[in-house]
Amino acid sequence: MNLKIVLLIAFGGSIGATLRGFINKIIPFQPLQFSYGTFAINLLGCFFIGILWTKLNSELSKSFWITGILGGFTTFSGFGLEILRYLDAKEYGLMFGYAITSVVLGVFMVWVGQKIA
Repeated sequence: MNLKIVLLIAFGGSIGATLRGFINKIIPFQPLQFSYGTFAINLLGCFFIGILWTKLNSELSKSFWITGILGGFTTFSGFGLEILRYLDAKEYGLMFGYAITSVVLGVFMVWVGQKIA
């Protein structure tokens, strides 16, 4: 991987992570409620990855937008942590509802993004 790609990924990742942090401050995780912030972040990320994967042709563009921005923006690690926090709080209904709807709707949003593109 060349330096230009590394820098594009790093710059894009910092943008995506900053956007994710902003949304998480507006809609913070609450262990006794559905995790709307991370849920919205992951669905938006899935939607835009569907569009961008279809529309972008260059390795540089994909590195910046998909690996960088969307990689920094989406939060699968945050998703995993929140699933465990639901388990710790013994909120099994929320845990299963959140996990299933996140995965199913995430895949659906990738498909919608591709169709729109």
